[in-house]
Amino acid sequence: MVLLLPLLLVAACTSDSSSRPSSASSASADPDPVDGCGPVAYADVRGRAPSYGAPQLDRFGNDHALCAGVWLPGLDRWLVPQGMAIADGTAYVAGFDGTQVGSRRLCTVESVSLRTGRLVAQRYPLTGQVGPREPTECRHGGGVLVDEHGVWVAETQRLWLLDPGTLAPLRVWAIDEPVRGSFAVWGRHGELGLGRFRPANPARLWWYDVDALLTSSSYEIGAGDAVRAVPVPAGAQGAVWGELGGIGPGLWVATSNASCGVLVGPDGRSRAFLPGAESMALVGDDELWVVSESGSRLYQKKGRPMTPSLARFDTSDLKAWAAPGCGL
Repeated sequence: MVLLLPLLLVAACTSDSSSRPSSASSASADPDPVDGCGPVAYADVRGRAPSYGAPQLDRFGNDHALCAGVWLPGLDRWLVPQGMAIADGTAYVAGFDGTQVGSRRLCTVESVSLRTGRLVAQRYPLTGQVGPREPTECRHGGGVLVDEHGVWVAETQRLWLLDPGTLAPLRVWAIDEPVRGSFAVWGRHGELGLGRFRPANPARLWWYDVDALLTSSSYEIGAGDAVRAVPVPAGAQGAVWGELGGIGPGLWVATSNASCGVLVGPDGRSRAFLPGAESMALVGDDELWVVSESGSRLYQKKGRPMTPSLARFDTSDLKAWAAPGCGL
């Protein structure tokens, strides 16, 4: 069954570094930012709070820079968020159904107002067709990006392009080994990056020319189609390209798990970060939005820290951020 809710907000596809750099805007995605920063209280998180878990947020290293949070509408329906992108005050989020296991972890994709936390549109399951192959369903949903073409959703074995209003699939590609779509990121010149997750060993990130993808009749993406490939740290869950706190520009990588948050910068330093951090989006100069899986029902049942689904950080003092106090 496809669930499609009425569209409450139509968002144009121009934004931050979860959008292609050529269309980036310096305007804040949060129209009324909080004066000063964290730690943020549970009651300050926007949107409808989940019906489970303790009504308080857990502390973590560098949470003084946490300025705002948003609950995702799908939390009570077992959404485990993984990928996120922002366009003009709307967050596009992909995740999986926490009641399912293994290959049956079907994607949920939803768009949410950052101002109110209200649902704009939702699609579950996400079903489409790769070329002449039989129809298939999106699974897990590891990365999300936005540009003028629509909403890109990366999963382990497929890349989806969706209509930003209806979240309906416009095109689907198969991803061939060794490339994997565990997470996605825009490059410095607008390249689309697909990254592979390896929990204990360094992995790779493959960069693709978006125009070449769209003009090609091929429905498969492999290593041979990439412009180039670069290494990424072990445990990479999400990434963003940009300059944070005067460091960079370069690739920033979240290597967090549901218990421990770590942000690795292009300077090679690791900094304490939001537990469960996955995808990231840079808005303007110092606003870093992060999606976390730790506060989902699945991980709350496992005793992980309670965190906002979407969190906004001020990175202006990032050079002074402390190192992680937890180990991965």
